[in-house]
Amino acid sequence: MSDTKYKAATTITMSIKASFLFLFALVVTTPLLAQFTYQKDTIYLKFEPNEGNSPYYRGIKFYNKEENGVVFNLLTKRSLLYKDKSQSADTLSIEKLKNYCIITTEEVEQKVKAFQKATYKKWPSHKDDKNDLFVTYLIEIINGKQFVIYPVIWRNEGATP
Repeated sequence: MSDTKYKAATTITMSIKASFLFLFALVVTTPLLAQFTYQKDTIYLKFEPNEGNSPYYRGIKFYNKEENGVVFNLLTKRSLLYKDKSQSADTLSIEKLKNYCIITTEEVEQKVKAFQKATYKKWPSHKDDKNDLFVTYLIEIINGKQFVIYPVIWRNEGATP
């Protein structure tokens, strides 16, 4: 076999091997990457005015024109935002409140820590943002007969309490 034919045959063989290795790596790593997908947990938080001692989220509620939404400014130096253009807030009968599993501030932090522990070195570090972990709803009791449920997003995640 001439030198030129030998080089051509070697190049083709190497290309086939490289293609095979690429396909093999793709087949092997795809299921491994799939195990790191994360299903967001839906959580329901209770908002209370800034009064008294409570295990729920307390703070001040106000409308912010710049963000076109209601801000729930929490005592933890974080806030939740209900944007006007997001899903509509629902006003429901107080009897339906029992259908929602409301969690405390401590339980939220426990869920975050459990996620971090379970995904240590497996998940990008920016996934510590609660918006990446949870679909969050805020419940506000407006009177003895009704409550409002707001779909909200977390803001000021970098702030420390």
